[in-house]
Amino acid sequence: MQTLLFNVLGSFAQFEADLIRERTTEGRERAKAQGKHMGRPRQLDKAVQQALQLFENRATNKMSVNDIVKVTGVPRSTIYAKRKRDAE
Repeated sequence: MQTLLFNVLGSFAQFEADLIRERTTEGRERAKAQGKHMGRPRQLDKAVQQALQLFENRATNKMSVNDIVKVTGVPRSTIYAKRKRDAE
């Protein structure tokens, strides 16, 4: 009897999870169809370009990557990713 009850409760939990997943997917698709942006906002191109220039001129301006992040507000990961993409 315990096994039957456990399996029935597990089935209801799985059914509820499937419903939540389905509603979430439908909502995401509806938002995309309305043109809403999904995810983090992009960095301003001007700030990213300034950060890349400061990064390339580190030998002359004596700025560390942390200093560049503080001045421009561009995340460290963005600086490295853009630099890597530009190098390719």
